[in-house]
Amino acid sequence: GLIWCFLGVAIISDVFMAAIERITSRKKRVLHKTTLRYVTVAVWNGTVANLTLMALGSSAPEILLNVVEICGDRMFM
Repeated sequence: GLIWCFLGVAIISDVFMAAIERITSRKKRVLHKTTLRYVTVAVWNGTVANLTLMALGSSAPEILLNVVEICGDRMFM
């Protein structure tokens, strides 16, 4: 049972990291105002985006538990 849990966490973490990499590697082409040439720039600052998404990912279990507890106590009814 415990091995299956670790395997599941490993698979989900791998998918999560691939998603972070895909999101933060996005680039776009913009027109440089002085040279009037198109340049490719990163949409995200890679370091800040990775740290933010990693913080969210590491806090996700706690956030999910709080949401389940709030919904389980019928707080909205």
